[in-house]
Amino acid sequence: MSLSSRALLALAAFSSLSLAKEVGYFESSSCADAKGFETCYENVDTNYANCVNNNCAGGSQSCYNSCGGSTSCMNQKCPGLGIDCINACECERSALQIDCVGQSCWNEVYSCEYQSTVWDFLNICVNPNRDGLPYWPTPDDAPDSCSCNLGQIDQKEHLIVNQMTECSNNNTNLEGMTDTDEMVEYGQACLCCGYSAIISAIWDTCPGTKPSLLGADDWFAGALTPGHWEECGPYLEAYDCAGDLGYGRADAGGISNFYLPSSMPTNGTKTMSNVDGVVSTPVSGDTFTWTFGSSVLHAVTASSADATVTGTGTKATSGGSDATATSTATGTVETDAKPGMGSSLIVPSWVIAGSVGALLLSTL
Repeated sequence: MSLSSRALLALAAFSSLSLAKEVGYFESSSCADAKGFETCYENVDTNYANCVNNNCAGGSQSCYNSCGGSTSCMNQKCPGLGIDCINACECERSALQIDCVGQSCWNEVYSCEYQSTVWDFLNICVNPNRDGLPYWPTPDDAPDSCSCNLGQIDQKEHLIVNQMTECSNNNTNLEGMTDTDEMVEYGQACLCCGYSAIISAIWDTCPGTKPSLLGADDWFAGALTPGHWEECGPYLEAYDCAGDLGYGRADAGGISNFYLPSSMPTNGTKTMSNVDGVVSTPVSGDTFTWTFGSSVLHAVTASSADATVTGTGTKATSGGSDATATSTATGTVETDAKPGMGSSLIVPSWVIAGSVGALLLSTL
C-alpha cells in the first residue's frame, strides 16, 4: 500500500526538522555555510576547554566534562578553579563565536540569534569595546533583523550608567552645595533619574516585547530594588533629569521620558523574532576586522560568499520558543528565558549599593 500524500508530506516535514541542529542560538541549517559554522563552534569549544584546563588553577578535563563546560558548575564543583580565569577563557570563547557568525553565518548578522550572541560577549567580558563590535547595534530597518534592537538597548544602558557616575561627581553642581544632606539628596536624585532612564531604555525601545527578555529582571534584582526605586518618586518630581542632571544628552542615553514608580509603563507581551528580508552577500565584504578589547584585532573571512540564501522571516524566537514570562504591575518579572537574554552589562557595584551618598561624602 502506498503512502498517502498527507503521510508523505508529514514524513518530509519530519525529515526536515530532524536535520535542524542548534548551534549556540542558531539553527545551523539557516547559515550560509552550515557545516563550516558547526565546525567553527566545535573548535571554539575545544579552545575554551584547553584554555580552562591549561591556565586556570585546579583545572581538569574530568571536571570540565562533568560540567559540560558550564562556568557556574565548574566554579561550584571545582573550587580550585579561579572564576576570573574561567571568565577570561569564556570571554575569548564569546569573541570567537562572533567570528564564527561573521565567517559562516554572515547572512544572520542582524538576527535575534546574533544579537543574543553579542549580549553574551558583553555579559562576560570586562570593559568590552562596544565600538569595535561588528554589526552592533543593528541598523534600523535592516533585513532579517530582530524585532527588538538589543544593540540599541545596550548602547543606551551603557551611556546611562556612565552618566550616573558623571552626575554624582558633577563638581559644577556640587560646588554650590554646603549642606551634607543636600549633597546626599542630589546624589540620590542622580541614581533615581538613572534608574528611570534604564526603565525607559528597556520599555520604550521595544514596547511590545516582554521586558523579562530584555534584562529587566537583572536591573530590578541587581540595582533598582536594593536601590529603593520605590522611593524615587519625590526625587524624580523635584529634579530635571533630562536637563539639569544630563540624562537627555545624546551621549548620556538621550532619554526624554522618565517614569515614576507609581506610573510604570505597560509590559509588552511578545517574544522576539526576525523580520522578513534577506542578507544575500556578506555585509562587511569577504574579509573584515573587528576590535576585541582595546587593541586585539580579529580578522574574519566569510565563507561561501557566493552562496544563495533565503530570508526566513519570523522563525524561532530569541529566548527560546518555549520561554515564558510573567510580569507584575511594578515592572518586576519572572522568567525562564534562555541564557544570554539577561542584562546586557554588569551593573556597577556602586549602583547596586543603592545610594551614592557615601561615594559623595568620601570625596569631601
